[in-house]
Amino acid sequence: MFVSEMVLEVRYYETDLMGVVHHSNYIRYFECGRNQALIDMGLPIQKIEDAGIMMPVVNVTCDYKVPAKQGEKLRIVSTVTDPPKARIVIDTIIYNEANQIVCKGSVTLGFIHKDTRKPTRIPLYIAEKFAPYFEK
Repeated sequence: MFVSEMVLEVRYYETDLMGVVHHSNYIRYFECGRNQALIDMGLPIQKIEDAGIMMPVVNVTCDYKVPAKQGEKLRIVSTVTDPPKARIVIDTIIYNEANQIVCKGSVTLGFIHKDTRKPTRIPLYIAEKFAPYFEK
C-alpha cells in the first residue's frame, strides 16, 4: 500500500457566501493530493506526460461528511491499496484541523497514449515505482 499526505489551506475563493467550501472544490483537493502522491513516488505528472502517457480521470466518488471553512488547514491523505494495472485507483480522505473527516472518496485514472489517445496498460516504469509497496 502506498500513502501520501499533504496539507492545504482553504482559500477564500473556494468558498461560498457562508465561508464554506463549495462541494466542487473537494474534487480539486483530491487532485492536489493525487499530484503530491505522484511527486512523492518520483513520478511528477509532467515526467509521465513527457514520456508520452496521459492519465485521464474515468471515475470519481466523493462522500461529504462535514464542511470545511475558509482559512482551515486540511490534511489530504491519498492511498493506493491495489497495484495499478490498466487503471489506478487513488482513495482520498480529507481531514480538518479537528481531525474530523471532511470527505472521502476515490478517483480512478486510466492510461492513454498522449499522441493517439488510445488506452494502454500501465507503463513499466510506473509499475516499477509502485511495485515495492505491494510486495508481500
